[in-house]
Amino acid sequence: MENPTENPSKAAEYLQELNKIIETQQGLLEKQRVRIDELELHMTDLCTENVSLKEQHQRHLATCRIQPGNNSSSLGAIKENATMQEK
Repeated sequence: MENPTENPSKAAEYLQELNKIIETQQGLLEKQRVRIDELELHMTDLCTENVSLKEQHQRHLATCRIQPGNNSSSLGAIKENATMQEK
């Protein structure tokens, strides 16, 4: 096998190939950065929605507890409700 340093044209070919590889990798990294940004934004939106849903659920549970004639023992049979009522 010929040593690239002994053949300047081969060395130039290798350099061009390496440059193409680097450009391709940089393009892929940029796409990944954009995708990560999109996913982080989506995650932020989902976290906000989750907080809102938890608050709505807590208000709902509080409303269920204060309604007249409400038998809270039936709600307590649900594990989640029993945990919420303990808090």
